[in-house]
Amino acid sequence: MLKNTTFNLPEELVAKAKAYAADHGTTMTAIVRSHLEAVIGADGPEAVYGPLLAFSKGEISSEDALRELDLRDYSELLVALGDADLPMPMPAPHEVENQAALFERLWKHS
Repeated sequence: MLKNTTFNLPEELVAKAKAYAADHGTTMTAIVRSHLEAVIGADGPEAVYGPLLAFSKGEISSEDALRELDLRDYSELLVALGDADLPMPMPAPHEVENQAALFERLWKHS
């Protein structure tokens, strides 16, 4: 489970960190996490994110991720993905085909 944490940092440092993150296509969260992992020797993203990473990779369902992360609903899961800078999982090809077929049927009947 992810935890929001507040840091008391000088404004100038925060401004520089935000600029650095923007220039490098990342976030302050990702920068802090990366440095903390380097300092404490985390065993990579799997150790830090567990079910959240598995959901992002499409390895587990949203229902399983919600249960394992003890989140209330899908919106909390989306926020957790964003906070962790993890992408939304891509649906399986057959799911995309099913959605396209459904859209086509609905479009024809509208």
